[in-house]
This record gives sequence, C-alpha cells and structure tokens, in this order.
Amino acid sequence: MKSTAPAAAQTEVARRPKTLEERSRETHDRLLRAAKTIFVRDGYEGADLKDIAELAGRTKGAIYGHFKSKEDIFLALISDHRRRYREKLSGLMGRDVDANIAVLRDFMLEMVEDKDWSLLMLEFKMFALRHPEVKERYQNLHFPLSSNRDAEFERLYGSAKGSKLPVSRAVALYSLMPIVSVLLLESEFEPSTMTKDAIRIVIAGIFDQLVLLKEPAVRTEAASHLPKQHRTHPKRQHL
Repeated sequence: MKSTAPAAAQTEVARRPKTLEERSRETHDRLLRAAKTIFVRDGYEGADLKDIAELAGRTKGAIYGHFKSKEDIFLALISDHRRRYREKLSGLMGRDVDANIAVLRDFMLEMVEDKDWSLLMLEFKMFALRHPEVKERYQNLHFPLSSNRDAEFERLYGSAKGSKLPVSRAVALYSLMPIVSVLLLESEFEPSTMTKDAIRIVIAGIFDQLVLLKEPAVRTEAASHLPKQHRTHPKRQHL
C-alpha cells in the first residue's frame, strides 16, 4: 500500500497561511511584473503608479510600502532584470574560455528579441541625463570598469593582452549592448532595412571582430532573409 504522507504534507504546506515575509515578497514581485508591463506600454515618464497598482491587484499605498517613487520601482526593475541575465549566463558558463565566449555571443544575439526593454532603457537614460540625481543612482547600479572587473572578464573570456584589441576585453564587451539598443531603435524607423536578421548579422560581425578579432562569420540562413539590395557577399563584408 502506497504511503499518502508526501501528498498530505504538500496539502498541509499549501493550506498553511503565508507568513508576513512571504506576502511581502509576493506583493513586491507582483508590483515589479506589473511595472514592467506599464513601463513598456506607456514609457517611463508616461507610466502612472495607479496603473501599476491596479494591474498588480494592489492599492497604490502598497506601492509606497515597497518603493519610495516611480524611480525606485524602475531601478529595482533594472536590478531584477540584470540579476536574471547574470543567473542565466552563470548557469551556462564553465572553465572553457572558448565555450564561454560562444555562450556570450549567442546571448548577445538573443538580446535582439528584447526590443521593448532596450527601447525602454534608452528612454530612461535620456530622462536620467536631464536629472543628475537619477543618473547618479543609475550609475551606482553598474559594475565599475575596475581592475577587479577586468580580471573577472579575463577569467571567463580570456585576456586581450598581446592582441590587436586597443581596449580591455571588459570595455569591448560592455560596448556591445549599447550597439544592440541603438540598432533596435533604428529598426523602428527603418523596419524594412533594419530587420532582426540584419541586426543579428551586424552584431555577430562586430562581436567577432571586436572580441574574437577575426573576420565575421555570416550565417547564410540569416542572410537569406535579407532584402536582395542589402545582401553582401561574405568575402566583401568589412564592418
């Protein structure tokens, strides 16, 4: 006869009232999910705390129980977004430098799919430029390009010393995300030219030349989707 103890234990846990800490964490997470939806829909400056609270199924007062302002919510959202990215990457990284670089290359190409977040970040950065106190808080979220950070990048992706790269590997890698964001912005104005496939090819080429210091390996299956006037023979491609 099979024991029903495990099932009974699970039922008991499900029925157990949530602790204050658990309820607080649930509200916090619901607010962040709702905030991302509203920020993407209305933009940073156009977003309203009331709409965030309603979408989260909470009162506006609940927001102030977790965040001091709209700025606080957005900065928390940035931190959460970066945490998820880091966790995803760290789960795929190992001791093999070449394998790590391949993982990072694929990750950068995947960023093309996250257009909403990239455009939202561009808007927020423009807002921060006009508000020095917000800019300072945002900058404090960044890992500084210090010698320690350079050492961490070299551990994962190898050293650029002795290569033709005029900057550290950390600077080279940090430069890629802004490039992705700008290309995604341009795709809003030139959708027939700056397609997702075209952007991926450009990013792959920049990555290969900037990080790997080699000729870009254009994926023919991606290139085949480009309009004929935008296709270039691989031997003639120089980014």
